[in-house]
Amino acid sequence: MSDPTALPNFGPTPPNGGDQPAPEAPLRDRVQDALRELGLEPSIDSEGDVAFTFSEQQMFIRCQDDESNVLRVFGQWALEDPVPTDPMERLQVSNDLNVAFNLVKAAVAGDTLLVTSEHILPRGADVRGLLGLALPLVLQGVQLWHQRATGQDPTEEGSADAPSEPQA
Repeated sequence: MSDPTALPNFGPTPPNGGDQPAPEAPLRDRVQDALRELGLEPSIDSEGDVAFTFSEQQMFIRCQDDESNVLRVFGQWALEDPVPTDPMERLQVSNDLNVAFNLVKAAVAGDTLLVTSEHILPRGADVRGLLGLALPLVLQGVQLWHQRATGQDPTEEGSADAPSEPQA
């Protein structure tokens, strides 16, 4: 039997002739830059999240600036009439949405709807491109949650094609 410590290392070869790749800027900085490129005005809130307004809706991005590079796009909406007040109905609508979508998840806490889209970013990921997809997806999740909760048919004329603001 051979000595495993004597085996060659066949791991990935670093680029630039063995030099270590240049470190990336912190994820939160890259997110802020990407939001500015999208024409938005990001700021940092008291919890350290990136806060901004997109399509007249207050949204946030939470970044984990560690090896995981996890990015969470989310928003919170107060639930009011005509949304049902029964907690089980609200949770059932959230469950239906969670089953229907891969990238958008919904939860209800009291009278607040939380819709998120979470992503693990590989090194060198296109943050701007990801946000260009994730932001509208979160708002679409809010709209579909509200439509299902209030018994609206999402296929009614105009509701599937025309962009509209979430009502939740």
